[in-house]
Amino acid sequence: MNSIATALSKAPRVADSLPVGIGIDGGGSHCRAWVFNAKGQVLGQGQSGPANPVGGLTESFAAITDAAVAAVQDAALPPGMLAQLPLAAGLAGLHLPQFYQQFQQWQHPFASLHLTTDLQIAAYGVHQQQDGAVVILGTGFSALASVGADRIELGGYGFPINCNASGSWFGLEAVKAVLLARDGLAPATVLTERVPDAATSASLANQYLGQGPAVYARLAPLVLQAALDGDAVALRIRAEAVQFVEAVVRRLLAVGAPAVGLVGGIAGQLVPLLEQSLPCHFVANAGERGSWCWLSQKLAELPA
Repeated sequence: MNSIATALSKAPRVADSLPVGIGIDGGGSHCRAWVFNAKGQVLGQGQSGPANPVGGLTESFAAITDAAVAAVQDAALPPGMLAQLPLAAGLAGLHLPQFYQQFQQWQHPFASLHLTTDLQIAAYGVHQQQDGAVVILGTGFSALASVGADRIELGGYGFPINCNASGSWFGLEAVKAVLLARDGLAPATVLTERVPDAATSASLANQYLGQGPAVYARLAPLVLQAALDGDAVALRIRAEAVQFVEAVVRRLLAVGAPAVGLVGGIAGQLVPLLEQSLPCHFVANAGERGSWCWLSQKLAELPA
């Protein structure tokens, strides 16, 4: 346990109101931060924009710092506290070695910086350190099964090449469907009227060509609502996503995972549609719980 936590453990009543560190869950659309006390209770929380370094290293640094500052402010702590607190972060894209190495060079404003992937944070949040599997369906897609000493990772290679059933995938499929419908090459869809900047094919292409995953992910709720409204094209997109998620869950179960937790905004929409016999469930607060689990490990490793 580090010196902060050691001091607080001697005065448990004070410990409830004082921070020991900051946890971060950084994805492709949002970066969330929590200030924790020695019991893992949240004293303050904050949110900022995309933290995936694939979208830009400088932007990722800024998102982490902004979310941490917001969490410190929400906890009614002085700004200078940022430099006194260790920060443990799980980030999308950090499984790619070049980004992990670049983060090691960051002149960050925290007492110390401890890094892992958003997938590991999600796994901690769902199963702590027990056997199990997790699927992230947020802006992007990735999955992990931990069974004994074995780890099996799926996906995580990013938009647009490897994002099936994620928010960015739903958005991309919507834009493709609208363009094909306008050209008379695919069925008509209400998405033509609902997708922003779709007045003409040219305006739609001008808006979305070259855009990153977070921009496409903003269209996902439109597709899911259109499916609820009975639009055949949206229903087809949603059915393809459900089929893919079921295949991922079966793959994770096949390697020995006893159960699968699904996290992320898209997961919450798709889990009720999955085959009921599959041992899987939606976990709403995996980022918070996983961040504390990761932070507490790092605190235990810091010198007293």
